[in-house]
Amino acid sequence: MEADKAEFLNEFGSEYGYPNGPKSIDEIRATEFNRLDQKGIVYLDHAGATLYSELQMEAIFKDFSSNIYANPHSQSDSSSATSDIIREVRQQVLDYCNASAKEYKCIFTSGATAALKLVGEAFPWSRESCFMYTMENHNSVLGIREYPLIYGIT
Repeated sequence: MEADKAEFLNEFGSEYGYPNGPKSIDEIRATEFNRLDQKGIVYLDHAGATLYSELQMEAIFKDFSSNIYANPHSQSDSSSATSDIIREVRQQVLDYCNASAKEYKCIFTSGATAALKLVGEAFPWSRESCFMYTMENHNSVLGIREYPLIYGIT
C-alpha cells in the first residue's frame, strides 16, 4: 500500500491534498477519520454524503448536551431556539451565495430529489419553455421532463 501511495504521489503529488492548508490529507485522516484506519476501511461514497469528522461529532455532542431543540412549528423556548438556528443558517447560505434575502429564499429539502421536484413544480412552464439538461446529471433532473407534459406543453 505504501508503494502505491508513493507512486501516486510521484505522479500527482503537486495536486494532492491541501498544499497551503494547515494539515495534510494524511493528518486530517489520522485525526478526524481515524475510525477508517481502525477498521481498515476505504470510504469512496461521497455522492450521497461525506463522512462526519471527529471534530463535527464532538461539536454536535457538546451542542446537543447543552441545548434542547424542538419542532420549529410549535411554540416553546426550545422551538424558538430551533427557529433561530434555522434562520441563521439560511442567512449564512444566502451570504455565501451573495444573494439578497429580499430577492431569494433558502429552502431546505430532504435531498436533491425533493429540491428538483420543487423546481419542477414551481417553474412557470409555458409554450416558450425549453427544458435542457446535460448528459451527466442527477437522475431526478430527468424527472423534470414530465412537468411540461403535465401542463400540456410538448
